[in-house]
Amino acid sequence: MKASVLSVGALVLAGALNAGQCGYEQCWGAVGIGPGGAYGWAHSHASEGAAYNAAQRGCRGNCDQIRTFYNTCGAIARASNGGWGWGWASSRQAAENTALGYCREYGANCRVAVWACSP
Repeated sequence: MKASVLSVGALVLAGALNAGQCGYEQCWGAVGIGPGGAYGWAHSHASEGAAYNAAQRGCRGNCDQIRTFYNTCGAIARASNGGWGWGWASSRQAAENTALGYCREYGANCRVAVWACSP
């Protein structure tokens, strides 16, 4: 029983620490894609650089296209020919739709590769 109480306490503390990472004005996120289907994302970071680096770590260093955003959602769509598009908006669906629209300008069979939202 003691271990369960400690685990729950650790989870509550971790949640509180994560919630405090964003500043009062800007909460950064990032989405990225790379060769071979690599992708990464980040959300709830206090700085643009931290969000960018977290997305790159998610790609295991293989992202060659990373886009950042704050207090919103971002998405990248990829076409079957390698073309891609990105978008940001106040909702996941709107960001995905924007990314798909731009992707279709450069290729066919576009699909959302990655998305993230930062409050």
